[in-house]
Amino acid sequence: MIEFRNPHHIEPPSVLRQILSHPANDTEVIELAVFQEHRYAFFYWNKWMQDNKPKNPPCLVSLDWHQDLCYPCETEREWLDKLDLTSDAEVALFSWAKLAGNNDGHILCAAYLNLIGDIYVHCRQEMGPNTWQDEELIDTYGNKHTIKKFKTYEGLQDALLKSSESSVFFDIDLDFFSVNNGLSDGSFEFTYLQEEEIRTMLDKDHPLISWIFERIKEFTIATEPEHCGGLLKSNKFLDLISDIYFNPELFAPKCNWKWKPKY
Repeated sequence: MIEFRNPHHIEPPSVLRQILSHPANDTEVIELAVFQEHRYAFFYWNKWMQDNKPKNPPCLVSLDWHQDLCYPCETEREWLDKLDLTSDAEVALFSWAKLAGNNDGHILCAAYLNLIGDIYVHCRQEMGPNTWQDEELIDTYGNKHTIKKFKTYEGLQDALLKSSESSVFFDIDLDFFSVNNGLSDGSFEFTYLQEEEIRTMLDKDHPLISWIFERIKEFTIATEPEHCGGLLKSNKFLDLISDIYFNPELFAPKCNWKWKPKY
């Protein structure tokens, strides 16, 4: 058993977290967490659920080159059933050492524990002829979670704007901004979306982003530099998100949304 210096304040390693005002109202705050390993999102989805205890978990909206939708195996389900979700130390260790190291299992592990609701993923990864078909996961409590995957941004937008979802965990993996992902296809050659296209997609007044920001409860960003083609590429996309949304830059003193007072 590991003895922690401060057992009441444990987070996964190398994570930056910031409290922000809510982007669409003046009555709430949200947290933004940035980390290299995408699986650490599991810790923050659970932390928000434990801190706020909503009646129903938010849906997950994720932008990612990969699907990250591997189902928990029998051993993983046994681990999850024994996990003390009220212990930050235990959940942080689990996120680091027991969730899949290739960062493809955290979403459905979270759904299995009802930490997230239905799942909406806009991705580029093709997994065969049934890639874009909806799937279902029944969690450990008997709840059904619908898993929807979208080949286009417009498809994601159309589904969400027609949905009855009322709260959202917004999640971006920066490798989403690669088009040809050289690490995933073995070519080691990368191509990327143009900056103007990214700015248009993420603009606060874009119908999809406006819909998300009205309902957002937490914002997670995975930098995944090796899947972005390198650290500087990853940092470039993080800097672009910071420039689109924040003033001053992310994690600077008094950082807040550009359209809100300094926090």
